Amino acid sequence: MNSVLTHIRILRGLFLIIVIVCIGTYSDMGKNSSPQNLFSNGRSQFATKNNSRIIAQKGGLAVLPCVVKLNSPATVSWIRRRDFQLLTVGLSTHSSDKRFLVEHTRHMGHWSLRIKSVREEDRGLYECQLSIYPTQSIFIELKVVEAIAEITGAPDIHIDEGSTLRLDCKLKRATESPAFVFWYHDSKMVNYDAQDGFFVKSNLLKEPPILDSNVGKTDEVFIRALNKSISQSQSSRMPPPTGFLLPTSISTLIIQKVHFHHAGNYTCAPSNARSASISVHVLQDEKPAAMQHFNRTIMENDSGINSFNASGINTTSNSSFLSIENCYYQIILLYVFRVYVKSIRRSLYYIQTYFKVLNINR
Repeated sequence: MNSVLTHIRILRGLFLIIVIVCIGTYSDMGKNSSPQNLFSNGRSQFATKNNSRIIAQKGGLAVLPCVVKLNSPATVSWIRRRDFQLLTVGLSTHSSDKRFLVEHTRHMGHWSLRIKSVREEDRGLYECQLSIYPTQSIFIELKVVEAIAEITGAPDIHIDEGSTLRLDCKLKRATESPAFVFWYHDSKMVNYDAQDGFFVKSNLLKEPPILDSNVGKTDEVFIRALNKSISQSQSSRMPPPTGFLLPTSISTLIIQKVHFHHAGNYTCAPSNARSASISVHVLQDEKPAAMQHFNRTIMENDSGINSFNASGINTTSNSSFLSIENCYYQIILLYVFRVYVKSIRRSLYYIQTYFKVLNINR
């Protein structure tokens, strides 16, 4: 009986030892197979740098990059941080605003957020979130600018008739090249009006913009220029990109020989930027019209055309007669002189009458 109890105790001890060993082994396996280690191992699963900044122009296309290293069924979501609006989950769009869309490259981990017809209120932070445990995210800042046209020499330019007119229109703060730049003389488009002396040339960029030199090699950056996207991979040790404005584009309007009818308002109107205007004044000679009129008046005065003659008194007009006040003085003097002449004539008449009466009485 005692031997049976001893065997039972030994078996119980062995059972407890086995249970303890199994629990320890399971615990170690649990540590090694936790969700964090299975998916992320505590490292970032994004190839795109956190806090990257993308610049887009109003009315254009913004592409916010999000490149994931992880090849797993983990879901990528985009969230607008301003109001915590869930925009996309995977390939599905959860926003009622149809301007938001996911651009996904299969088997490459590209989950970029496209925003069409960018508005001023679209600026701010966007979160690209990866549904692993624990959740990982990166933030992309969108900066919105307005592209503008600027004409050198505005708002007015004066040019002599017969000279060559050159108007340079610069496109500034643009992230996309315009499809076209139209020039208007008053309300008439003159891009193709070579018969009237107009000639337009442009150096609009056809290639994607040059990126900052500090773009990371593992960053996948998508920039839109002429509705094309590009991506570049560079070292993750480098800081994130800071901006993607295109170099200044220039459209030039040339008139080889300006005539008087070329005067007026000229407008440079790019397809995707705010237009600019300039007023062109054509001088028929080297002197303005006001100066010509003044010189002609002096010549007429010197020839005595504006002289006043009354009773042998020649009052030649000079610069004082150009003022209204002096003209009044001249009129008054003429009136007084006329009254004086009339009074003399009346006196002479009375004297003659008196002598006639005396002769009759004799």
